[in-house]
Amino acid sequence: MSIWGWLLLGAGTWVLAVVLKVLADFLVQTSTQIELRDWAASILSGVWSAVCELGLAALAFWIWSATFADALVMALGAALAEFIVLLIPALSANWGKNAQTKTKQTAGWNAFFAERGVAFASHLTGRALMWLGVAGAGGFKAAAAALALFALTEGIQAYGQAKEWDWLNRRVLLTYLALHGACVATAVVLLMLWWG
Repeated sequence: MSIWGWLLLGAGTWVLAVVLKVLADFLVQTSTQIELRDWAASILSGVWSAVCELGLAALAFWIWSATFADALVMALGAALAEFIVLLIPALSANWGKNAQTKTKQTAGWNAFFAERGVAFASHLTGRALMWLGVAGAGGFKAAAAALALFALTEGIQAYGQAKEWDWLNRRVLLTYLALHGACVATAVVLLMLWWG
């Protein structure tokens, strides 16, 4: 498959994963009467998100005998698709709003790009670890680590949304970025340990 094929496959699997996540959320909310605590719902959301995104990536790696470079291009496609989808509402929210102070608007964009940068790294390392588990020498432990780390980052974000964290609050943002960054750093270390 060409580089463009892997890029589009990455974007397509990300879109399909989002559809599966939204569908599951809808089905759970309409079919159950149980009120889950925010932390429990966030854990389930993180695990389901990891299974959808990385599960589809693993399937693609296996079906098309992906190389490590293919996996990284696929991750780039997923990250770019997510970036574009999230950029549209960010732009429309700030379109023609003069009431916001320049400082607040700058802080909002800085937070957006910082979070997207860490998310981009998470897409790359998560799919790289999953590739190592499916097509490389990492085996089950690499695939399990990819799922666990990705589920953790998605779960933390879901918990923050449930608790309505102020993402523009410097302390909240830096804490979230540090936790997310620690997961990315852990994935990088595991990639290096299990590469051979």
